[in-house]
Amino acid sequence: MILRGLRDIAASYDAFLVDLWGVVHDGKAPFAGVMEVLRELASAGRRVVFLTNTSRASERVAETLEEMGIGRDLFEAVISSGDVTRAALVAEDPPLFAGLPAAPRLLHLGDASFVPWLFELGHRFVEDVGDADLVIATGAPRDEASLAITRAQLEPAAARDVPLVCTNPDRVIPAARGLTLGPGAVAALYAELGGRTFLYGKPHAPIYAAARRQLGEVPAARVLAIGDLLATDIRGARAAGMPSALVLATGGHAAALGPTPSDAVIDALCTESGVVPDFVLDRFAW
Repeated sequence: MILRGLRDIAASYDAFLVDLWGVVHDGKAPFAGVMEVLRELASAGRRVVFLTNTSRASERVAETLEEMGIGRDLFEAVISSGDVTRAALVAEDPPLFAGLPAAPRLLHLGDASFVPWLFELGHRFVEDVGDADLVIATGAPRDEASLAITRAQLEPAAARDVPLVCTNPDRVIPAARGLTLGPGAVAALYAELGGRTFLYGKPHAPIYAAARRQLGEVPAARVLAIGDLLATDIRGARAAGMPSALVLATGGHAAALGPTPSDAVIDALCTESGVVPDFVLDRFAW
């Protein structure tokens, strides 16, 4: 059964991990009903943490939300995959840094202006893949043809067993002109080349561990993860032992499902993805 909103189930949870793009907003403004549900949750003392796959730092994300009218009184924190990746780089995550030089040389793939935090960590950056000890993918080419060029560029690095860090595991991301390739597409091709990849955002464990640290002693069973993508939001919540809710009408599966999907169509999508949410919501609303 598709629930129209959270009204009937909200009392069962103390905290909510909520995805942003596709659930809360479309990149420009909140979806209908979002402001109401956030106010209802805040007035009931429920904790809302936005959990988002973006290379951007959480502070920049929070500023964007405020520009949309979503004030900081309506949420407790933003945790981005960029944040969690930055923490791993600062801590020199042992599985990643094992075997690297004391001062590894980094090759960056992406728009530098989007991730100023990366260049504040004190690393040396190189432009030639042959000089790199570590590749950081924060962006992706704009189309499949350009992605093929990136594949050829990275093939020597994969052959040398150079690890690649991806700041956003999403293979496609929404943009003003529609869906575009995400950094996860670069990580996927690197893995196909036999290269070692490190991803810290959804659906991988590190970002959920960060969320649990933020929420403290709240039991996992009392945290509802809400997202629009089965492969990231729902799969990640399931692996973290948290109940989950899939949003249909405004999210990544909306176009494929159509305006009034039947239970059979939803079941088929879940079967294809290999993961099933605990709840299905029409949208993130009250």
